[in-house]
Amino acid sequence: MKCTHPALNGNRSQLELHLLKSLAEKEDFPAFIQYIKDPKRAFTVFLQETVTEYCQRDNSKICNILIRNLDKFKSLIQGAIEKSTEAVTPTGGDIDSWVGTFCKELVGDINISQRDFKSLQYQNITDVGFLQKAVTVALETGTQSLKEEFSKSCLTNFRRKPHEILFEQFDACWHQCPFCKAICTNTIAGHDGDHSVPFHRPQALAGWSFHGTDQFATDICTTQVASDKEFYRDWKAAPDDLFPYNNYKAAGPPYSDWSITPDNSEQCYWKWFVCRFKEDLENHYNLKFSGRGAIPELWSKYTKGDAIAELKI
Repeated sequence: MKCTHPALNGNRSQLELHLLKSLAEKEDFPAFIQYIKDPKRAFTVFLQETVTEYCQRDNSKICNILIRNLDKFKSLIQGAIEKSTEAVTPTGGDIDSWVGTFCKELVGDINISQRDFKSLQYQNITDVGFLQKAVTVALETGTQSLKEEFSKSCLTNFRRKPHEILFEQFDACWHQCPFCKAICTNTIAGHDGDHSVPFHRPQALAGWSFHGTDQFATDICTTQVASDKEFYRDWKAAPDDLFPYNNYKAAGPPYSDWSITPDNSEQCYWKWFVCRFKEDLENHYNLKFSGRGAIPELWSKYTKGDAIAELKI
């Protein structure tokens, strides 16, 4: 699946681009908010949807993979049956010898032990040839039954759900910028050094506002840290508890854990998002895009197509 699905064959950052594309295509505001506030959950949901879609579209491909793996194990077991019989027949070995050899042949491939054959003692099976035929028939019947089950299998039958396994493989740093909620792009959880992202977002996405007003802050972090503006560490801060953006690390964690380089790099994706969901954001945060927080007129020129094209996937 990871080799053939474009959303799954890269790293977490590549996966995030496909998630952002999906969010833009669906224009689902609650899903956007989940991504902004709880990215782990948003990624899990996206992976689950992606896997489900893949399996529904390519069920025959999945079935063939399962059957190939099943045939591999069938061949291993059949080989162990034959080798066990060949090993004990010349010496007149008993059932216990056959079972012992059989289990040894499968060590490292299948988790099976002699205890699994205890029922043979109660069935008074003593003939090695008979046991060989019985196990062979059971193997054939079992594999055929599994193949039929595979053809109608669904994701709920997996011991571990595929999207959960994939999530573990895409695990990385999940820290978010305290100003705009952008997710650190470092591929290692608990990495050394500061958190960082290539692009930051309008602070309105994280619910930032001008202190003492109901006006959103629409500035972008990389612009702010190049200015002489100041910010309050949190909404409970005292009136004089201000920190300069150009020395934001002085505010301590989580601000000091981030490296935000001053530049003018911006993405039209989030400008389109703010314009498209202006009223939704206002209702969600109980703030307004007015006064100092008015949406720049230039932002309204961006379309959903522009936002998706910018992702370059």
